[in-house]
Parts: sequence; C-alpha cells; structure tokens
Amino acid sequence: MVVDRHFTAPPGKVGLLYGERKVYSLATLIAVEILIRDPAIVIIDAANRVDPYLFARLARMKHIDPYSFLDRTYVTRAYTCYQLDISITDGLFQFVCGVNARFVIVYGLIDLFDDDQVPVADVVDILRRVRETLRALMTKGISTLLVSSTPHFKLKEREHFFGHLTAMADVRYRLEQHNFDQHIILEENTHGKNNTDRNNAHSVRRGQLVTIPTGVTERRPKRV
Repeated sequence: MVVDRHFTAPPGKVGLLYGERKVYSLATLIAVEILIRDPAIVIIDAANRVDPYLFARLARMKHIDPYSFLDRTYVTRAYTCYQLDISITDGLFQFVCGVNARFVIVYGLIDLFDDDQVPVADVVDILRRVRETLRALMTKGISTLLVSSTPHFKLKEREHFFGHLTAMADVRYRLEQHNFDQHIILEENTHGKNNTDRNNAHSVRRGQLVTIPTGVTERRPKRV
C-alpha cells in the first residue's frame, strides 16, 4: 500500500489521514501492513472504530493467522476527552517502548471535544499536551498517524479545532471518493514546519493509490 510505505519511511513523523468515507477502514489496512513487518502497534481509539473482526478478516485475506495480529495490537479506548488526554500524555512513551512498537495510531483525536460540558480552555490544554507528546515520540523515531473523519460538530464553533489537528501533522493524506473511485491527496509540510504549503500539495497516483478490498465495510463497533 502506497500510503503505508510513504508514512512509515523515514520513521519519526506525525501524519494525518482524514476524509469522509472509509477513512477508518483504510487506517486498519495501514495497521495490518505495519504488523506484517513490525512486532507490535499501539492504537488509541477515541472514535469507537477499532474493529477486531475487520483485523481478523484482513489477516485471513493475507493468509496470516489473525491471532498473531490481534495479540500484537494494543488498543486503548477513550470515551471522554480526559481519558484521551491520559491515554496519550501519561506513560504512552514508556508503553510503546515496552511492547517494542514504532507506530501509534490515534482514531478521532478531536471527536470528544464536541461536548458543551468540556470547557474550551480544557480542550486547548489537552491539544497542547498531546502535541508535546507526539513531538517527544518523534525524537525517538516513533511515528504517530492521526485518523479523523471530516468533522461535523454539533457545536459548530468548535469545528476550528480541526485546524489544530492538521497543524500537528508533518504529512497529510486526504481520502476522497468520486463515484466508485478513491483518491489520496498528499499534502506535506515543508522544512518541518507546521504550516502546509498548499501550493505544493499534489496528487499521488490518483485513482490507483488505495484499493479497499471487497467486503471491507465501514462500521461502528458496539460499545461494551
């Protein structure tokens, strides 16, 4: 998969994968490709999108024992933004090193901020701590892929936090769907800065970059 190869080499970066449809299914495909080569992966799920059955099905499609994938996939679910904060900023580095992982995937980083019970000041503080943690991981060669559907918040005034999310990323992958064709638009930051040069954003093998296997569907697992 081109996205997987582009994101994983060189190590030590923050990426953002976002879009309207099948973005979490695509993230699962990327996780599977990483697990083929790496001993472990860490996923922090704030969007309730991690689906172990999809992992198992993709493993079987690649003729790999699904239990070997599931045993090496470490998932933490967050149901409040405060749980998300702790999951990322309190001990993540030590845990990632402890399981010998080089990649972290975070589903729905800003989803839990669409809550009028959460003060805006708290959101800003959480995003600052998350950004500092991700940069610390980068210095140790650990990459983080942020995965987000395009936000449609009930609190419209909070949709601007998506800009904070994009500013964290050194490289961005936008998943687009046109009729039955899927495209990835690559957007890279220049010189390591957190401002994407939109004039340099370009298409990478449009229409050929991503193939979602037949039967891979986007569904939300039930809460437990």
